[in-house]
Amino acid sequence: MKILSYLFYAIAVLSAYSASFEILEQMFPDYGFFHVMIGFIGTAMFFPLVPIYPAFNDGKWVYLIVCYLSIIFGVILGNKARSSK
Repeated sequence: MKILSYLFYAIAVLSAYSASFEILEQMFPDYGFFHVMIGFIGTAMFFPLVPIYPAFNDGKWVYLIVCYLSIIFGVILGNKARSSK
């Protein structure tokens, strides 16, 4: 159960990074290594908030739905794994 919980958290982070890369392409079409690294650090700190921008601005709700559902399933499975010990 614990591994499955971590897998869902990883899916949430990957969804946020996908949304972050889309934001990066919109803001800086000729991005470089510096922009990618700043985006990587910013997304790592605020990954649940990043998918909100494409959802409301562009109507791409998939990133937000996948991210938040994965977080919910990760929390549920983590709690279930902890309580079954």
